[in-house]
This record gives sequence, structure tokens and C-alpha cells, in this order.
Amino acid sequence: MPRFPVVLLAVRFLAGSPLSRRGRGRLVGAVIAVAVSLVPLVVVQQVADGMILGIVERFIETGSYHVQAASRPGAGGVLHESFPDKLAEIRMVPGVRGALAERQGFGLVYSSRGRSGVTLRAVPQSFWDDDPGVQAYMEVVSGSFELSSEDSIILGIEIASRLQVGEGDEVRVLTVRPLGEGRMIPRVSRFTVRGVVSTGYRDLDRLWSFVPRERGMRIIPDETARDLVGVKVDAPLALENPLFQRGINALVHGRDQRRMEEALTAVRGVLGPEWVVYNWYSAERNRYVSFLTSRNLIAFVMSLIVAVAAVNISSALVLLVIEKEEEIAILRATGAARLQVGAIFLACGAVIGAGGALLGIVLGALLAVNINEVLRGLEILAGFLSGQHVSLFDADFYLENVPVELGLVPLVLAVFLALSLAILAAVIPARRAASVSPDRILRRHG
Repeated sequence: MPRFPVVLLAVRFLAGSPLSRRGRGRLVGAVIAVAVSLVPLVVVQQVADGMILGIVERFIETGSYHVQAASRPGAGGVLHESFPDKLAEIRMVPGVRGALAERQGFGLVYSSRGRSGVTLRAVPQSFWDDDPGVQAYMEVVSGSFELSSEDSIILGIEIASRLQVGEGDEVRVLTVRPLGEGRMIPRVSRFTVRGVVSTGYRDLDRLWSFVPRERGMRIIPDETARDLVGVKVDAPLALENPLFQRGINALVHGRDQRRMEEALTAVRGVLGPEWVVYNWYSAERNRYVSFLTSRNLIAFVMSLIVAVAAVNISSALVLLVIEKEEEIAILRATGAARLQVGAIFLACGAVIGAGGALLGIVLGALLAVNINEVLRGLEILAGFLSGQHVSLFDADFYLENVPVELGLVPLVLAVFLALSLAILAAVIPARRAASVSPDRILRRHG
């Protein structure tokens, strides 16, 4: 059986003769169809991954820590006299770069101009001074993060806006101690706002207020308090989680995974059975499962667009088979087998898929990298046309700016999807081409 240059014949069939505009138009049209269908998939994957990474990093650096330990009810927690020694021992664990104690509770912060329910976070000054992660993801909008005096309080920017207060203003905090049988003792504490902070994520900015740890230990009742130890490690994303431990990311983080798990085990050993220790993913599992599910669902929906483009490829190749019947018949008459003819049209699908994938990846990556500028431009245009301010992304649920870092895994998967669907779409035209009868075609054209 003679050998035929399958790929070269596929390109020739797609492009047609040098003077065939229709042939060149078919090739360009098919490639553009795949590319256009691939652009939204690439953009959605990259933007979703960037959004999830940005939110997760803000949560684990400013909120839930990399590793969190919560005291069991009645265990004494941070009130235990040996607790400072345990904190010092945790900081000595290999892979751990910081540890501190925190008490959390609920309260009502109010001023003469407003009020807001908040989560009170009683933290030491080292929460800000000694943690570059907090400083990287929490901006001091006004004042300073200063908790040296007992009457200091730091407010999230949304809370400060709701109360209409700023640096130097006085606020009051109402906490309640339950006595049982529906009875409660309220306690009102006075504070002075020393600073206003923002994480760039309003879901956090409208939730937290920071007070000195010693003062918080007194005003947040033991009955309703949550005592915890926050631990920062060298490689938080290497801790077990399904969000970032996949594909190439799994290989990258896998280098540190054993070391981080050993650090987690060591922290459990230091704190003992009085504490429940879990990583950042377990601390906010429901939230992160929601992120993962949404990302996968959106990627699936965008993949359907690529599948529709693949149907168009199939239709175009069927027309190509009809147009090239005489050339196919000549190939068969000169010794080409059915499988070889079919392979030519499968290669046609692969060529279209590869060209469209390359163009779509480039366009999609460029759009994803500049997504913030594109969104701002669309908001300005929509605002100009409507005569009012338009926001495409509500900052209550999204970051003010989308952090986009191109991930290799989503790009590779997008290319694989485009190639697979393009080749799959070429199966029916390939079978039709392979079934062409050279005798009948040559007699008809002879």
C-alpha cells in the first residue's frame, strides 16, 4: 500500500488551489470559528482561577490563617497558664513562620450616626506588625493599625462607612453575656477608632472589627467566645485542598506537601487533644466547595460553545468531501486505502483545531490579562449610553480588581478540548470520504 503525505494533502484540501478564494476562505473561516469559540472558555477559566486565588489568599492571610486550631468546649484554651509556652513551641516547628492567639465573638458597634453587627476579633499587635501576609492583603485606608492602647479599635471600611466614623471618633461596642433561661447581661464598652482598613473584598470589610487581645478577653464573654490559634506556614497552598492541587499545580505544590503536612502534624502534637487543628480549606470548606463547583460549571457551559463550533467544522468538511470527490477518487484509484483517505480528513479536522486553538489561546490570554481594563472600558461605555453609573461586577461579591495570572493547566486543557472536538467532528466526513467509489466518480467526471 503506497504512503501518502496525509497532513500535506489535508492542508491542500482545506486551502484549495492557489487561485481558489473559496478554499482559502473555508480554511480561514473554520479556524476563526474555533478560535472565537475558544476565547470565552480561556477568559472564563483564567478569570475564575484568578478570582478564586485572590479571594482565597485574602481569607487565609487576613482571616482564617493557613492553619487554625480551635479549643474544645471546656478545655480552657488560651486561659490555660501553659498556653504562651505552647505558642512559642509552635513557632519553632519547621515550616511554621508565625503563630498567635485570637479570641472572636459577636458584638454591636454603634455611633451617634449608625450601628452595625460585627465579628469582634481580639488580636495582639503582632497580628499586623509581624505578618507580611496581613500587610500585603489588608490596606490601612486611614489612621494606622495600632492596638497599643486598650480603647483602640480598627474598623473595616464598610463598617466605618455605615457608622459614618473615621480616625479619632468614638464608638461603643455592645456585647452580651448569657445567664441561661433567656436572661442576658449587656455590656457597653467605649473605643476610639485608630484606623480603617480594607481587604479589597467587601464581604470581609463589612464583617470585622479588631480590638486589643487583652481587652477582648474581658469584654467578649467566655460563653460565646471562640478561642483559636492562627498559624502561618511557608507554603499554604501545598496543604491538602482540591482547589490548587491539580495538574501542573499539583507537581509544584507537591514538593512542599509532605513538609507542610509534617508541620500540621507537629502543631497538633504541641497543642494536644484539647484543640482541633485543621488547614485553611477545612476551615472554610463550604465556601471553597462553592467556588470549585461554580468554576467547573462555568467551564462546562463555555465548553459547549466549542462543541457548537465543532458541529460547524463537520458541516464544512462534508461540503469539502463533496467538492473534492474527483481528487478523492484519483487517490483511491492510485492505491490509497479507505483508511488513508479517512485519515486525510481527520487530519483536516486536526489542522483546523490546531490553528483555531493557537489563535484562540493567544486572543483569550490577551483578553484575560487585560480583563480589568476591558471591564472598566465596558462600564464607562455602558454608563455613557445609559446616563448613569454601571458596575458589571458587584464588589459585595467580587474583588475590586481581578488578579489574573495565566495558568498553564487551563490553557493546555483548552487546546486539548479544541483538538479533540475538531477531530471528533471530522469523523463523519472522514467516513464519507473513505466510502467514495472511484469507479463511479471517475466515470461521472470522465
